[in-house]
Amino acid sequence: MRSFLAVSCLLFLASCAPSHYLSQGRAFKLTPVSFDELNGWKQDSLLEALPAMKRSCTKHPEGFENFCTELSSVSSEKDLRKLVENNLQPYKVTSRGSDRGKITGYYEAELTGTRQHENGVQMPIYGVPAGYQNGDKYPTRASIENKGLKNADIIAWADNPVDLFIMHVQGSGRMTTPDGEVIQLGYAGNNGRTFSGIGTIFKDAGIDPSIANSMSRIREWCMVHPSEATKLMQRNERYIFFKELSGDGPIGSAGVALTPQRSLAVDAAYIPMHTPMWLETTKPNGEVIQRLMVAQDTGAAIKGGIRADFFWGYGTEAFQTAGHMNQSGSYYLLLPKK
Repeated sequence: MRSFLAVSCLLFLASCAPSHYLSQGRAFKLTPVSFDELNGWKQDSLLEALPAMKRSCTKHPEGFENFCTELSSVSSEKDLRKLVENNLQPYKVTSRGSDRGKITGYYEAELTGTRQHENGVQMPIYGVPAGYQNGDKYPTRASIENKGLKNADIIAWADNPVDLFIMHVQGSGRMTTPDGEVIQLGYAGNNGRTFSGIGTIFKDAGIDPSIANSMSRIREWCMVHPSEATKLMQRNERYIFFKELSGDGPIGSAGVALTPQRSLAVDAAYIPMHTPMWLETTKPNGEVIQRLMVAQDTGAAIKGGIRADFFWGYGTEAFQTAGHMNQSGSYYLLLPKK
């Protein structure tokens, strides 16, 4: 329902832009611009975003019906660019008087483990508790890890508690077993407790800021200081329940499989799920990112009118890039002209 209302509000704004959309008292402004004003628009390979857009079209986003109908038959870069430019209008987003916001990155976590419990070091990966209701409060992370959760099935057992924690932060992951089986795990719910970012926890604990700003360095530190790491990780009371996935994945909160480097997590209070977006930001190494994205996910730490999490995919490179990403950026919504 929230996405439907948000789309309706944005489509109304599009018809009378420039206007202001007030959410919880915070100005959210959409200003129409031309495609020529999008930096890098003509250089982006739009066809790479086609799978993401087609996946979102399966959810029949409000207002995009005609666009999605025509999108189903598109197969070339030229035709896709023509379709987007003829049917969608870019709107520059300004929030709280600024057109810049924070762009971070996330990825599909990688870990090892087994389906059956093999040793005392392993930690369980829980499914949702019996009778689970989204929004209800369940035991904290510390309580679940120290005492267990008797009313939830155990999907698998993780070898490394740090990698398991990282999967909780990322919301999805792939577990490889000793015999080579890959178990794909996706978000199924949470314990209703407050999320606390591990970087902030590290900073509050007085740990070197250069470590706190990098997920890869946080992991290295935790591996060297396991006892202290457990205490720090448990300060994040939010605990994630998982489900085993089959087929394409991971699945974002919009209900479709995420597309590496083309899916964004945003604040759904401002940006409706399945909205095409033009993103302008940089990689941690300074390399420019200017590309067509689709809003297909949300996150506990992704709050605000200009705030996004860039999905990098799976593997070592995705881990390294996402773990260091804390960039400034701007974006545009691409809304139907009619």
